[in-house]
Amino acid sequence: MFDCHRFDRGAAAAVRRPAARRRGSWLPATLVPVVVFVLCGGLAAPLPAANVAATPQDDLVWITVGADVFEAAARRLAPPPGLSGGVVLEAFDRHEEVVLTRLPLAAIDALSGIVHADFRRCGGFVKHESLAEAEAEMARLRAPRLAPDVLPFAIDQPTLVGTLAGEVSEAELLSTITALSAFTNRYHAHPSGSASATWIRDQWVGLAAGRPDVTVEFFDHGTNTPQDSVILTIPGSTLPAEIVVLGGHQDSTRSGCLSDPNCIAPGADDDASGIAVLSEVIRLALAHGLRPQRTVQFMAYAAEEVGLDGSTDIAEFYSNTGKNVVAVLQMDMTGYQGSAQDIVLINDWTNSELNAFVADLISTYQPGMVQSTTLCGYACSDHAPWHTRGYRAAFPFESTFDQSSPYIHSSSDTVANLSNGAAHAAKFARLAAAFLVETAIDGPEVPAMPFLDGFETADTSAWSRVFP
Repeated sequence: MFDCHRFDRGAAAAVRRPAARRRGSWLPATLVPVVVFVLCGGLAAPLPAANVAATPQDDLVWITVGADVFEAAARRLAPPPGLSGGVVLEAFDRHEEVVLTRLPLAAIDALSGIVHADFRRCGGFVKHESLAEAEAEMARLRAPRLAPDVLPFAIDQPTLVGTLAGEVSEAELLSTITALSAFTNRYHAHPSGSASATWIRDQWVGLAAGRPDVTVEFFDHGTNTPQDSVILTIPGSTLPAEIVVLGGHQDSTRSGCLSDPNCIAPGADDDASGIAVLSEVIRLALAHGLRPQRTVQFMAYAAEEVGLDGSTDIAEFYSNTGKNVVAVLQMDMTGYQGSAQDIVLINDWTNSELNAFVADLISTYQPGMVQSTTLCGYACSDHAPWHTRGYRAAFPFESTFDQSSPYIHSSSDTVANLSNGAAHAAKFARLAAAFLVETAIDGPEVPAMPFLDGFETADTSAWSRVFP
């Protein structure tokens, strides 16, 4: 029997906030309209007016944002000449390509639209709970970068990788993408966002059936968002304090979702495809009785689209509690092949040594794949909070950023607009399976089904009877 409960951050922190209080922070009382424009499918179109709050102190949030996004948002959100309304952005601090500013909470939806319209990417900013947290982020960015390090793992498990990667199922991937994109939306602040989180939890619970050592938990984010992150943990056998994280965000968005619980945002590519990859690797690992040496955690992050809320909260907690995360892999958009390359590594705001390792995984286990690199800017996805806190993070992406799916953040981000069903996502599932095995298990090479009966670790949970 697996263990399914709420992630324990300590007795006080683990208590879930009352629903009304948690959701209240996303219901600003005073709203004024601002119109922004985004590109969807290559056509410029006006979006419905974004409800942007007036600026009493309680409605303002601190963010750190890429300087390019800040400049664009400052222009696009500014009040029209001679008219009231709009948002005036002020740069309170700046370091290289990152700016510290604040804006009304209700302007987050418009800011996300600008990031997508002007830069064809998600994220682009991190929302902070307080000025102190935002200043801490700026301090981290100013801290000297660590010298190149030697990774604590190597590519030495071809048999097991071949077994798991060889069984990746496009049908399973497509089933998960289809189910998640069937939700009206997975917007973090709406009931459908909580329902989809529960759906992911339940799916992972089912995959963990028969594994009493595996836990599936909600990670509560308090007033940041009513949507919980979901974490599945496979404990390590001999190196349990060393943690490998594979993650992707579960929420979806489009313009207007902030004020409309019924907005249509299927998010098939962004990022049901990433959650499908995680789910498929979980399925294969547990079906083969994998008992890794290092602890492995799969994370479906909440509220990525509104400032990386879920991943920032988790990475901050792990950093503050001294957790030793040795590698992080992000799966965000794996289903649309917009460029000739099969897998494209993000090489800014990521760890160069881990990037080289992931590139070697591709060359070793999928030698026919064409790979390349691209840039995505500050805080473009959930790898960023890990990276800025000194953890090694890598982010393989579906294409170059300028050729990624034109359908994201719209009602057209559907299964029908993926590349050949789940064929492209399958490449990332095979990569994630290789990453899991090669980061969580050290040589010499282990059998294809390591420690299945628990004999080598004295774990008797899989035995039918134990004699004294």
